[in-house]
Amino acid sequence: LEGILGRGTIDRRRLTMNTITDHILSRRSVRSFSNEQIRDEDLDLILKAAILAPNGMNQEPWHFTAIQDPKTLRELDEKVAGPGESFFYHAPTLILVSIEIGNAFEKEDTACAMTNMMQAAHALGLGSVWCNRINHNPKLGVQLSSYGVPEGYKVTGTLAVGYPKGDYPSPRVPKQGTITYIRS
Repeated sequence: LEGILGRGTIDRRRLTMNTITDHILSRRSVRSFSNEQIRDEDLDLILKAAILAPNGMNQEPWHFTAIQDPKTLRELDEKVAGPGESFFYHAPTLILVSIEIGNAFEKEDTACAMTNMMQAAHALGLGSVWCNRINHNPKLGVQLSSYGVPEGYKVTGTLAVGYPKGDYPSPRVPKQGTITYIRS
């Protein structure tokens, strides 16, 4: 707690910020999941983080569909990736993010919701990965309504969530030259 303790008391704001920063800096995409289903309480927290994400003009143009039924997941997998393949790495939970068709901020709103969900999952000890193969997939056409996507919405993001199988992915070395400072 060095640097966090001040004058004999704990600086709670700084302690909280260190925890948040640690989670942001240590989250990685997980692409190997155990078969164990995540807890209902954890799924509820992940979805709460999604609906509280920043969004353009506070329109909340989204809908979140959480699929946990193994038969439904296999069926969707076959339609998207083909027999025996998995576009979401066989995770036990798949969350479809759909946005009202025609929303001007669909990419931004989806990114904010997905980031909140990935961070919430990581904070709960779960793994997650953003999967893109379902977005604009011509094989699916309008069939996603049978997977809980409301009429008038399109899928803009898909999140696989579960307990990591094996070791959590190690940190990556960020690409150099991606930050510029302009100071007085």
